[in-house]
Amino acid sequence: MPLLISLFFFVFGNWFLSLTSLDEGRNAHAVLNMLISKDFIVPYYNCQVRFEKPPMLYYAGLLSAIILGLNEFSLRLISGLSAVGFAVYTYLIAKLYFEKEIAKKSFFILLTLPHLWIESRAFVPEMLFSFFMIGGLYYFLVGRSILGWTFLSFAFLTKGPVGALLPIAIYIILRKDLKFLDLKGILLFLTLGGSWYYLMLSNFGLEYFYRFFLYENIMRYTGQRIVHHYPFYYYFVVLFLAFIFYIPALIKIRINKRLVPFLLWGAFVVIFFTLAKNKLHHYVLLSYPAFAILLAVNLSYRYIKTVLLASIFVLFSLLTVVYFYEKERFQTKALPMLMSFKGPVYFYKDTEISSIVYYSRRCIPKIHQLPTEKALLISKEKIDCQLLVEGKEFEGKYKLYLCH
Repeated sequence: MPLLISLFFFVFGNWFLSLTSLDEGRNAHAVLNMLISKDFIVPYYNCQVRFEKPPMLYYAGLLSAIILGLNEFSLRLISGLSAVGFAVYTYLIAKLYFEKEIAKKSFFILLTLPHLWIESRAFVPEMLFSFFMIGGLYYFLVGRSILGWTFLSFAFLTKGPVGALLPIAIYIILRKDLKFLDLKGILLFLTLGGSWYYLMLSNFGLEYFYRFFLYENIMRYTGQRIVHHYPFYYYFVVLFLAFIFYIPALIKIRINKRLVPFLLWGAFVVIFFTLAKNKLHHYVLLSYPAFAILLAVNLSYRYIKTVLLASIFVLFSLLTVVYFYEKERFQTKALPMLMSFKGPVYFYKDTEISSIVYYSRRCIPKIHQLPTEKALLISKEKIDCQLLVEGKEFEGKYKLYLCH
């Protein structure tokens, strides 16, 4: 029954909304290119090599697409099932330290976090990444280091070095030893976890090393590359919204000696990413199991069941809004024209809707001047061409023009 309920919270309705956000479209297009080209090593998006992300999400998407077809449900199912697994491993870790009832409460608390509802319905790597990290942590805690290093290898292949750093740091916080250091496991990590990276370095050399390891990881963290700059209190806002149903109960929270390691776990993840110059809401997902366990120890089943029932109503209401919102989107209105148009299509200036690249099955370059030939132009700005349709996306309003 709990697993069935988790499928409602993390999977149901994931097909109501067509692909959205820059990352969803980019990831889906990379999967599409792999299916067409049969090149399973080098990811491509919009006719350009995609250095930004490792391939594990693409491989999971490929497998799901082969079984269920390439569609929103199959792609987002990866994140949904990862969220279920994330909650299951939270339950298992809680059961190592506390009674079974507290472990169950921890599981149910995770189901009621609106942030996880969103992440589990997006074809982005965050939930898969978090699943591998917490799985690796669990297997280290129970002394199965080979399985732990296997999971960390997959985490490394999902988003990079932080996939090993965070679980190892949390293990040390919880256990205060280095028993996870196993020569066979480390060799496995270097072989399995590094396999794809070695191939990319062989193909692209220092260019890939710079673009991914330095540019996408170190320079993002240190602020040499500013992309998502938010104030230091950003993650307090994220946590407030994620645990919004539990804010009234915070006055009941008491931290005893058994809970201190879990408080340190959650605090470490939040502080680690607070110190980063670039911040995104999903970076702190690995802190949620620790905070869920803290709440589970302090709150009654009655309170959690009340939140669970309220969450079912709220989620169903949100999915209903999403279902009707889909009809008003720019993408929904513009795609039939884009699919039937035989000439070139361009994004104007900084405009980009990656999901349109995916759905239209064409590469769409960016231009900074009006085209001289007959073409369709996607823009946020008002320009001197024939307006065909306009609509909204989450990032703002867009317009489709026909330029002669």
